[in-house]
Amino acid sequence: MSEICEFGFEESKVIKPSGIERFKLGKPGEIARVSIVVFKTYADVIVAQKQKEKGAPLTDDEKTDIIAKVEAKLKAKLEKAELTEADRMDIQSPRFGYAFTHYDDRVGGLRCLSKYQGANVVKQELCCEKFGDAEQTIATIVMIYPTNRDGSIDTDYLKAKKNIDFQTLKMTAKKFKKIESTYNDSRQNEQSVIDLKLTLDGEPKYQKYLIESGQTAMWARKDTDPELKNWVIEQGIRCSKFIKNELGFEMSREKLVEKLNAAGSQSTAETNADRPKVQGSYNKLLED
Repeated sequence: MSEICEFGFEESKVIKPSGIERFKLGKPGEIARVSIVVFKTYADVIVAQKQKEKGAPLTDDEKTDIIAKVEAKLKAKLEKAELTEADRMDIQSPRFGYAFTHYDDRVGGLRCLSKYQGANVVKQELCCEKFGDAEQTIATIVMIYPTNRDGSIDTDYLKAKKNIDFQTLKMTAKKFKKIESTYNDSRQNEQSVIDLKLTLDGEPKYQKYLIESGQTAMWARKDTDPELKNWVIEQGIRCSKFIKNELGFEMSREKLVEKLNAAGSQSTAETNADRPKVQGSYNKLLED
């Protein structure tokens, strides 16, 4: 059972809304140190590799066999009878979610209803007819490090798990490609698990970042306490369910029609309300 805790405004960071917040920087030039903390499992990575080699989808039996072999090897390597979810994560393989989405002032952000094959529309739906082509929206989970005044990571707070936040990072395909390029450059330098240094470039409403490598991730270094490392991975697993919240609201075609009709009716009502009232007959102005 949760204990009752007292706090004042100076400790108010412990009070948070349910769910997690979206990562944002507040002023031009502001810098954040972050690390992507959701990952594919070792089994996921190997299944994808074997499928690519085969040139066709694996059967359920083939997948089951691969997963069993991976589990056995991990248990032997870690000298464990049972694995945790954190044990199964390949921290060299960050995981992202994406969906095709639209945005319109009348309905907000919504998941595209059209059917896709890869990046191509094979059956267009009402949303694309009304709003145009959908765009890829991508999201993941990042850990925001506690930092000192000079922007460096506060290692004492990190070790104590204080002033650390986990948030969704929502991005366009263009921003994702910048992150991918940063990872690829780092891997050429044998840094497969990295932190990111994000600097707000321009006005906050656009959330454009200069993206740089922060070198090997502080939480994943060889000399890091294994308990801290596992804690970070577990927080990523816990928060991963919120990725879908950034990928557009799931709306049926019927609900979309209803929303558009309601928005149209409201617009007409507001327009009519703004019009001057015209009298049908001057006689009415003379009536008592």
